[in-house]
Amino acid sequence: MKITFSVDRKLTKKDLDESSQLAETFFHMQEKPDEIPATKENKEFILNKIPECSNVIYADKKTIGFTFIIPCNKDIMKRFLAKNITENELFEEVKNKINYSNFTAIYLCSSFIKKEFRGRGLAIQGRMKSIKKICEGRKIKPILFAWAQTKEGEKSVKRTAAQIGCKLKLLKQ
Repeated sequence: MKITFSVDRKLTKKDLDESSQLAETFFHMQEKPDEIPATKENKEFILNKIPECSNVIYADKKTIGFTFIIPCNKDIMKRFLAKNITENELFEEVKNKINYSNFTAIYLCSSFIKKEFRGRGLAIQGRMKSIKKICEGRKIKPILFAWAQTKEGEKSVKRTAAQIGCKLKLLKQ
């Protein structure tokens, strides 16, 4: 079985549509106004402005999961961690203010791996590949931050931070 990542090639609309369906099935974002909805506008922004941040994971060309990171700045990160802005508000600010040349923090937004493929470090690999891509050519050690909603998610983001050698801040439930 061959595992591949969309970040190693060019992200496509099909990649985004498939990962959005997986995300909605697992996270139910449409029911949660504070979370980032998988709208057409948001998908177009990701595809055109931050394609390396959405990393779809395949096993023999079949979608088995994804990771999604968002480049931010420290101000947006601090306000999110203090619960002064929602995840959706964070994303709206990023869309207007942040690009690959001015970010200082990275939000480890979400990841999902189908049950039968878990425990192989695929989410960690996916995040690390995306982080390395967006940091390419910049002398930056961004602060990572996350809102882990499961024990497995918290463990995974902690491992990502340790392996990439970056500081991690967690939003407390």
